[in-house]
Amino acid sequence: MFSFIISLISFLTLFYVCKILFFYSGLFRLKTKPDKDIHTVTILIPARNEEENIEFCLDSLINQNFPKAKLEIIVIDDDSEDATAEKVRDYFDRFSFIQMIQLDKCPPGVSPKKRALKAGIDAAANDIIFTIDADCTARPDWIRKMVSHFSEKVGMVTGYVAFNPGDEKTAFQKIQSLEFIGLTTAGIGSIGAGDPVIANGANLAFRKKTFFDAHGYANESHIVSGDDDLLLQNIDKETDWLITASIDPDTVVFTHPAKNFGSFMNQRIRWASKGLVYRKLSLVGFLISVYLFYLLLFISVPFALMFPLQFPYPLIALAAKFVVDYLIIAKGTALLNRKNLRRYFLPAEIFQIPYILYVGFAGVLGAFEWKGR
Repeated sequence: MFSFIISLISFLTLFYVCKILFFYSGLFRLKTKPDKDIHTVTILIPARNEEENIEFCLDSLINQNFPKAKLEIIVIDDDSEDATAEKVRDYFDRFSFIQMIQLDKCPPGVSPKKRALKAGIDAAANDIIFTIDADCTARPDWIRKMVSHFSEKVGMVTGYVAFNPGDEKTAFQKIQSLEFIGLTTAGIGSIGAGDPVIANGANLAFRKKTFFDAHGYANESHIVSGDDDLLLQNIDKETDWLITASIDPDTVVFTHPAKNFGSFMNQRIRWASKGLVYRKLSLVGFLISVYLFYLLLFISVPFALMFPLQFPYPLIALAAKFVVDYLIIAKGTALLNRKNLRRYFLPAEIFQIPYILYVGFAGVLGAFEWKGR
């Protein structure tokens, strides 16, 4: 039994280290792109009960360094119960390139966000479609520099989503920010390495044709989350379109950290809920191996700390995890000019293991709430 545990720790550690290094290598294959011919663009903003955020989002889009004649913005009001629709009306009364679609109550068994996005995609007048969340803001060159990544063969472009530094008031929010940078950087690295696994719908661009070539959300319309990851994986699996990512700091989209521990856990459980329905079996296998790796560390590291000379293997595995994770964190914080967050690396790593174990289990059970539903 003892030899089996050692062999399992060794295998899972090696697999984890190799995979993270693979993602890390992909970051060096992504380059910034020079400006070129400007495409016409439609930006979709799905919004439910976003009266506190929608104006900031729209203002950041109106102030883009991009020709308004080539821009269309569609807000999809997803049965909001607050003043979201009224605030959006103030904008489309003043700006001809802004419009709004209002949806009624979402029927059971249908993902509200996917339904909202599909309505926007159907209404979009342009081939290049951007998606951004209503609680996010974009830098002035976001559209122009994301569009520069589209070539004839590129069907999807993803970019960084990061927390606004001004919103990071507590140590927990800074740990959130660092952990989120690590997750996003690994995802972008996977795209650079040619094995795309995750994306973020708050900073996503794709061709309308690419969306329909990949059958859109047809096979996952019942899954609450996954309008980004599952679409990316469908494009990668079912089409010949290329997927790339932007590492240009000007293409970062900013959002807010969770205000408290409960909202953070609810968000991460929602994200974890889609893991077992991923189309890429290799990714599902990797996620399961990571879960087992973390579970083994959680169980064995305390014992190894008590008897380090007799049972050092979990500590070696933990150290290997720290090293490769730090490579990702170092690269991501350098790209985003957030090196100040590196001081939270150790508490973030320690926090990550038990929280991943919990949200992975809760995600399978579907124990989360989304937008009051």
